[in-house]
Amino acid sequence: MEQFTFSKYTKFIVIGLLLVLLYISYKIIAPFLAALLGAGVVAIAIYPMYKKLKKKTKRKNLSAIIVIIFIIIFIIIPLIFFANKLFNETIEVYNQASELDLSDFSNNLKNVTGLNIDFERQIKGGLQAISKIFISSSANVIEYLAKGMLNLFIFFFTLFFLLRDGKKAVKKLRNLFPIKEEIEIKLFSEINKLIRGLISGVLIIAIIEGIIALIGFYLFGIPSPLLWSFVIVLAAYLPIIGPATVYVPAAIYLAVIGNITEGVLLLIYSFGLITYLDNIVKPNVMGKGSNINPAIVLLGVLGGLNLFGIPGIVVGPLILSILFIVYRLYEEENAAKNKKS
Repeated sequence: MEQFTFSKYTKFIVIGLLLVLLYISYKIIAPFLAALLGAGVVAIAIYPMYKKLKKKTKRKNLSAIIVIIFIIIFIIIPLIFFANKLFNETIEVYNQASELDLSDFSNNLKNVTGLNIDFERQIKGGLQAISKIFISSSANVIEYLAKGMLNLFIFFFTLFFLLRDGKKAVKKLRNLFPIKEEIEIKLFSEINKLIRGLISGVLIIAIIEGIIALIGFYLFGIPSPLLWSFVIVLAAYLPIIGPATVYVPAAIYLAVIGNITEGVLLLIYSFGLITYLDNIVKPNVMGKGSNINPAIVLLGVLGGLNLFGIPGIVVGPLILSILFIVYRLYEEENAAKNKKS
């Protein structure tokens, strides 16, 4: 009978132990995965700003701290304020939808066309359903930012070290990949372009469009302007939908209630600025190299929100896009091998 020896099974024991440790490590960091991934994405997107600061200050730690203070003042604090205001406006819309009376309109339409459609029930139900989504989203943002101090601490702690030691971390990560150096460089370059394109070319442009819409809605008298400008941001960020699906009905609403001049002016204002940003500026900022597939963005946002919460808006499309980049590079490598043979 063959005697059992540890040396014979060392390889399998080590692999098994490693798998167990990887699983336990995942379970430890799982509650903070969204914060860690968010920090990674933001670090890559904002690294050029950190690089410029480091050239001036000549100090890594100070430059990273300045970037973090900038994010807190200009992003986190306004986001808390915005979420609170959005929450209040959404409750107002929900209450207004509950009091909506379209019975006369439904009866008149039935008399003219013969269509028996309960517009009051349909529109009330639709507005209340949308309002519930935004109430829930706003409450989640407030809770995530104001109460989720641990997640915020982990996010900024990780971001600090990624900015300061990001180059070293990327070099170590690249050494772990068992692929050719040429493909490795191309992969990391594509991911870098993708993140910059997704943040600056899609998300930031969508936010700018939302700000422009907010000014227009406020000037021309659209009720709950903050809520509808937020809808513009979502419509601009999600492919296929587009901001016109929000500002055109808003202009029609103004015309229907008798404010025809304001409706026409809102349409001209929105088309001139928002559509210009969406169709001309966005593709130029994203650049040809990013190649962000609209279907991937849509699926990534919906799936990312479900899996990661708020950071999933960016992290979801990013993960799916990286998967497609890896597949494309694999195809290119195979095609090059086939040509040689």
